[in-house]
Amino acid sequence: MTRRPRGALLLLLAGVVAVFAAFVAATGGIDTRIAGIAVRSRSWERPATVAFVLALAGLYAVRQTLRHLGPLATRAVVPVLVAWALFAGLCFGTYAAGGADSFGYLSQAQLLARGRLTDTMPRHEGFDWPDVPATLTPLAYTRNAVPDVLVPVYPPGLSLMMAPLTLIHANAVFLLVPLCGALTVWLTVVLGRSISEPAAGVLGALLVAVSPTFLLQTAQPMSDVPVAALWLSALVLARRPSTAAAILAGVVSSLAILVRPNLAPLLLLVAAACATLRSAPSDRPAGAISLANLPWTRAIWPLLAAMPGVVALGAIQAVRYGSPLGSGYGSFDDLFGLSNVAPNLARYPRWMTETHTPLIWLWLLAPFSIRFLDRGVRAFGWILYIFAAAVVLAYLPYVYFRPEEWSYTRFLLPALPVMAALVALVLLTAARRIVPRAPVAAAAAVCVVVAALSVYNAVSLGVFGMRDGERKYPRAGGFVRERLPATAFVLAAQHSGSIRYYSGRPTLRWDMLDAGSLDRAIASLRRAGYEPYAVLDVEEDERFRAYFGARDQQAVGGLLPMATLGNTNVYGFR
Repeated sequence: MTRRPRGALLLLLAGVVAVFAAFVAATGGIDTRIAGIAVRSRSWERPATVAFVLALAGLYAVRQTLRHLGPLATRAVVPVLVAWALFAGLCFGTYAAGGADSFGYLSQAQLLARGRLTDTMPRHEGFDWPDVPATLTPLAYTRNAVPDVLVPVYPPGLSLMMAPLTLIHANAVFLLVPLCGALTVWLTVVLGRSISEPAAGVLGALLVAVSPTFLLQTAQPMSDVPVAALWLSALVLARRPSTAAAILAGVVSSLAILVRPNLAPLLLLVAAACATLRSAPSDRPAGAISLANLPWTRAIWPLLAAMPGVVALGAIQAVRYGSPLGSGYGSFDDLFGLSNVAPNLARYPRWMTETHTPLIWLWLLAPFSIRFLDRGVRAFGWILYIFAAAVVLAYLPYVYFRPEEWSYTRFLLPALPVMAALVALVLLTAARRIVPRAPVAAAAAVCVVVAALSVYNAVSLGVFGMRDGERKYPRAGGFVRERLPATAFVLAAQHSGSIRYYSGRPTLRWDMLDAGSLDRAIASLRRAGYEPYAVLDVEEDERFRAYFGARDQQAVGGLLPMATLGNTNVYGFR
């Protein structure tokens, strides 16, 4: 066989094997017998690896053809990357209101869909254990000065985007983040075109599409991918010459601020991107001045357009937290401090390197490449560089959580597409000097190798198996809804929000309850007409028994096992 037909055959086989890998990933695999022969496949990683190797071999075989069809091949890659981002979000999505974050956003979306900014606490005059309000406040919620009122901890932006979807179907909200993931990948491509480097956009999109952080967050109903898509949209819109695009850039920026208020200063960079856009030639007489074409007027449009959203955020926060500058996370001093900079400088670089390979830090060298950009887009290149740096700097003083949680690189997701495009730009600049005959192919080869390592990292970190771990939340909530009486009052910690979301039953945070008050709380609930139950993960089970057992609470010995749902146990009380 000649090289071209051989390459085409290899690429065809790669596509078939990739489809099979996708089928295994989506369905959990096959286990059957054909003509008496056992056919079993449970791991999608192995066929995916085979598909990748076949694709590399096929591309090598047709490399001469691709050299002549370079621009066409580049354009053909874009829909594949966008489709992959959407597929990954939908196929590996958790589809669960679990823990604090996802429950917080989804439950807030339901509140907003009903026209409410706050929720109510399940109170009864017979509740007499210590610090009742604290124990009746589930994860992702806090309290304000109004008695019996619960307020969401998280900003309202993502939930505002989800709220209309809740009116369509309860599960429609889970479409939002995968769609934002696909949009982020596509906008990374557009970003490359905005700096007159289409190949940088495509290669940057490849690096984003396989980022472990990006893939992890695309699978969850959380704010990180949507806020990245929004800021990227604002930057891209800012490079459009029309006034309408500048106004829309401001509107999108305001929504991004509603999603993540601490990044509000990035609006200034969006305005700067508008201001540095050169006007198209006009037929206005020489010497005539048009206010509409002055740089400051381009900058003012996004700033003005963002104001209604910023005012709305202040009004919502005033209702919830008593001040337009209030936050459900606590005071500014609780969240930001210079003492956090050193620990974060030790953590974020290490996490980013481990998950994205050291190549990610090439974006720091972007100034050496920006000076080679066309004069009309050079200023925008600097704005992108400052944008990425600003996001990183915004989180260096931010309070750190656990020392070994690589997933907190999600905070840097708004900068990741920009970083990836700048990395590709640096690679292209270097390749034009080292491999002048095929710079795009050389840069692409490096990015493909890094992409393979990123996928390997994602598999090793359990990104594609997160769905299995999150299924416990709807399962436990469904059990409470369908199998327990309407008078059930559930003691829970990690499940304190998801039980409310899936079953509508009230919950009591046992981890906030005084260690010597378990018996008192259970007796109080029963006097109020409720029947107490407990939903505990396996790791919580031991803590629960040790915490209350140390104070000789009789209810600990009276736990009645009712169901085991994965690693979650449901108990009644004698």
